[in-house]
Amino acid sequence: MIYILLAACCSITIVVIFKLFDRYAVDRYQAIVFNYLVCVITGCLTLGEIPFERSMLSEPWLPIILVLGVLFMGGFNLVGRTVTHFGMAVTSVAQRMSLGLSATFAIVYYNESYDVFKIIGILLALLAVGFINIPNKKTTETQIDTSSEEAKSSKWLVFYPISIFMMSAMIEILLQYLHTVHEMKPAVECIVLFASAGVVGVFGLIFFRKKIALKSVIGGIVLGVPNYFSIYCMLNALGVMDGSVVYSLCNITIVTGAALVGYLAFKERLSLLNMVGILLSIIAIVLIAISNMETVLETAN
Repeated sequence: MIYILLAACCSITIVVIFKLFDRYAVDRYQAIVFNYLVCVITGCLTLGEIPFERSMLSEPWLPIILVLGVLFMGGFNLVGRTVTHFGMAVTSVAQRMSLGLSATFAIVYYNESYDVFKIIGILLALLAVGFINIPNKKTTETQIDTSSEEAKSSKWLVFYPISIFMMSAMIEILLQYLHTVHEMKPAVECIVLFASAGVVGVFGLIFFRKKIALKSVIGGIVLGVPNYFSIYCMLNALGVMDGSVVYSLCNITIVTGAALVGYLAFKERLSLLNMVGILLSIIAIVLIAISNMETVLETAN
């Protein structure tokens, strides 16, 4: 349980940092690239060694690692943009509602148990995504310069949270598959994953040829430590509990925590439909958590 709480706290911290990036005009892409380098260093220090070996190039899990690296890099950029336009609460819910797909995958692929609570919870989760993806018109207008090109295409901003939802689901599914089937050590898995994402990001820096800003480097350092431990703690939790249980308990903590921090610290406003979506998401996560906890208790007895 401690791993789930730590993973949730780190994930909330990440969303807060992205919110601060906008306030201090930090280049998100540059910060994300340096964040992955910091993740690798943090992982090596935690592990006490540098785990990279030539034999890894022939491992069957390498293609999955490479795909996850691309998803990590793209997903983090999407999270940053969505926080800017929709706020912390909506971003967190869109990201965490991926459990609707990842839980379904776990049931079908790994034959995890299910009951009426879990089924209703998954359906509510998918319904909630539709509500939270409707942007708050007033907030969007104040956050976007009406003379900018982005303002002219603001109606397409709804695809940010939708994309986060899909990419988060893919990441969770692949992480669970990688951890369950290939049985990598959490620290080694994290280091290799972040190294892959970092390589993708460095190629992007070279391609765009942007001048590196000092505050982007600092932002990457601040972001890297909680980012590493969010995945590290999640993988450790997956080692002792079913994936659907881990994602359910972790997600409800992240959703409620991010909404509370967004409201108290950043005075974020939510539309009525956004609030309905958040309420539905919390109900969905609670139902899935109850379903899985009942399964755990039955197994223990």
